[in-house]
Amino acid sequence: MPLFRKKITVFQEKSRDRWLAAQAALKGAGLAGVRGGYFEETPVCGCGAKLDPRDFGPRGKIDRNTYYIRIYAEDEARARAILEEML
Repeated sequence: MPLFRKKITVFQEKSRDRWLAAQAALKGAGLAGVRGGYFEETPVCGCGAKLDPRDFGPRGKIDRNTYYIRIYAEDEARARAILEEML
């Protein structure tokens, strides 16, 4: 088994609930190396404060994160089959 293996993204969405369900399904199927994470949309303003004026509304901060799941490249077909069955 090589020390470093290529990983690919098989899931990328803005829905946190679907991301958690997809991650649980892949881990439950026994796939090794399932890693999930998220990245945030960058702020609109050009100043260095990194404050987004849309976060100060009546409901507070909005979830604008994009969630993703990365797996080993050799498990891609199996992971996509699991995700299509789940979603």
